[in-house]
Amino acid sequence: MRAVAQVLTASSAALPLAALKASFKGKGRWKKGLPRILETLEALGRARRKGDQWTSH
Repeated sequence: MRAVAQVLTASSAALPLAALKASFKGKGRWKKGLPRILETLEALGRARRKGDQWTSH
């Protein structure tokens, strides 16, 4: 969760889900859970959804 928040914070623009997934080298099932991670960060006030893109809050 921390790594996803850091990618959002480091980006100067909102990122679509595909770009967030591409930011991580590791393969695995965790990427399927990325939408839930983003929703959790949004609930914690650390991310914001703008249409189909995400940005840090």
